[in-house]
Amino acid sequence: MNNITIIIPIHEYDKNIESLLQKAYDSIPNGFKTIMSCSKTAASGVKKQFNGNENVTVMSNDVTSFVGLVGKAVDKVETKYFSILEFDDTYTDIWFKNVSEYIKFNPSVSVFMPLTDLYNFNTNKFIGYGNEAVWASSFSDEIGFLDNESLENFYDFYVTGSVFNTEDWKELGGLKESFTFAFWYEFLLRATHFEKKVMVIPKIGYRHNLDRKGSLLNQYSESSDDASTAKWIEIAKKEQIYKEDRDLKKIKS
Repeated sequence: MNNITIIIPIHEYDKNIESLLQKAYDSIPNGFKTIMSCSKTAASGVKKQFNGNENVTVMSNDVTSFVGLVGKAVDKVETKYFSILEFDDTYTDIWFKNVSEYIKFNPSVSVFMPLTDLYNFNTNKFIGYGNEAVWASSFSDEIGFLDNESLENFYDFYVTGSVFNTEDWKELGGLKESFTFAFWYEFLLRATHFEKKVMVIPKIGYRHNLDRKGSLLNQYSESSDDASTAKWIEIAKKEQIYKEDRDLKKIKS
């Protein structure tokens, strides 16, 4: 499993983030190379926290967005695969063991997505499962896989925690920085449009915490409405045919 690099985007840093980040990092298997892609304001604290850890590389970047921080880190990935871990989430113990087995039998797959446990960050209450729809018999032509047609009608997927083929990611153009919202949806549409295989492994691989104040999704939810969300969904459908980020003007809610 030494062919997987972990990327953790970090746009802010304080004592609370330090604790969350440590918990996230502790869920990574021993020996995995990790790139912590930080905003300039977060980098010094993260460097101090992981000083002396030879498996951790801390990057300081001019960008602060999740998409931008991910993009900067992928440019430095040297392994065949990588995964993205949010600093307030965790992997399950079995995730990478399962991924390594599925890679052996499905080497042509570009994206391996986990089933995801969804929790309320504030109450620690279980909300439900993410990504399980792919395993419904009528979801797509091939059970367990996403296809472009099914994505046109269903966009609610949780992609962090997934394992990506680095070469395929770069060929597709990665995430588009012009997208404030629905960037993961647009990426999945683009991947399937260009006939890359996207599979959900039927095992719980990731815990995703929702409603943390200050999180990317929380910030968007507080400043948007259903109409602006719908606009982003429609733009994602139109943009999927372009591998390049065409510098779309950001939609303001």
